Amino acid sequence: MLDEHVNQYSPLVGVNRACTVFGVNARSWRHRRQRDDGRLPARPVRPKTERRKHPAALSEPEKDRIVEVLCSSRFVDLAPAQVYNTLLDEETYLCSERGMYRVLSERDLAGDRRRGGHQHAGSYGVPRLEADGPNQCWSWDITKLRGPAAGHWYFLYTILDIFSRKTVGWTIHHAENQETAHELISTTCKREHIDPDQLTLHADRGSPMIARSVAELLTDLGVAKSHSRPRVSNDNPYIESHFKTMKYRPDYPDRFESITAARAWCQEFFTWYNTVHYHSGIGYLRPADVHDGQAEQVRSRRQATLDTARAAHPERFTKRPTPAPIPTKAWINKPTIQHD
Repeated sequence: MLDEHVNQYSPLVGVNRACTVFGVNARSWRHRRQRDDGRLPARPVRPKTERRKHPAALSEPEKDRIVEVLCSSRFVDLAPAQVYNTLLDEETYLCSERGMYRVLSERDLAGDRRRGGHQHAGSYGVPRLEADGPNQCWSWDITKLRGPAAGHWYFLYTILDIFSRKTVGWTIHHAENQETAHELISTTCKREHIDPDQLTLHADRGSPMIARSVAELLTDLGVAKSHSRPRVSNDNPYIESHFKTMKYRPDYPDRFESITAARAWCQEFFTWYNTVHYHSGIGYLRPADVHDGQAEQVRSRRQATLDTARAAHPERFTKRPTPAPIPTKAWINKPTIQHD
C-alpha cells in the first residue's frame, strides 16, 4: 500500500522525498521495482523442509496419556505443577512440569481443562443422605497401599456404615476392578442381612463405582445407589476420614512386604477399629457397640459410674455429670435450616 503511494508521488517530489514521507526504505523500494520490471531475477523460493524431531520428544501416545491424566476428574482443577508433584509423591513420572504445559498448549487446553466432555460439579445434584440407625446408609471407596517396591500397589476396598462408623466389609486385591467390588458388596449385604429397599450405598465416581455390573447388582439387591459430585471431596467424608485414621496409625507401615502382610495388618486394624477404638463422632463409643444396638446400655453404665462418683463427692460437682451424647442421625451433606 505504501509502495503505491510512493509510485504515485515520486514523479512529483522525487523518490527519496516520497519514501521519506511514507516511511519506506528507498533502496528496498528500488529493488522491488526492478524485480517487478524484470530487471532483477526473482527471489529464489527455498523448499520447505520438515523439522527434524528431537530424539527425546514425547510420542503421541505419551501425550494422549498426559492429557488423560491432567483432564481426569482428580486433576482437572489443579495446576500442572501440583499434578507433577502429586504424581512424584506416588512414584509416577509422565514428563516434566514444563512438558505438561507444552502438551496442554498444543492441544488447546492451556485454559479451562474441564471443557470437552467434562461436566462441572454444579451440573450434578447435591447428594443428601440421612441415617438414624445402622445398615441404612453405607459409604465405600478404594485406597492404595504401598507394596514392596516402587510402583507396586495393593488396593484396599472398604465399606463403612455412616451411622455406626463400623467397617462392615473390606478386601485387598492386586487391582482396582468392578469384579472385586461386585463380590465385596454382594458378600457384605448377605452377611448383614440387608433387605430390599433398606440400604443406600454411596460412593464417588471411580470406574468400579459406576460400573454397569455394580449398578445391576444393586438393582437386584434392592439397594439404592448414590454418587458424589465430580471433584467434590467432602461428598464422601466418612470413608475419607476413615482412611486417614488408618494411615496415621503409629504402626502403619511405609510399605507392605506382600499382599498377605497387607491383609494381616488390615485384619488387626479393622478389629481394633470396630471393637476397641472409641470414636469421637459417635459419643466416644465403639462402632461395634453402636452397630449392634448396645450404645444405650454402654451409656447407662457410664451414667451409673458418674452418679456413684457424684454421690461419693458431691462437692466436686456443680451439676449432674453426663457422658457424651449419642448422635441420633448421620448425614452426608446435612441440609441447612433456613430462618425467616
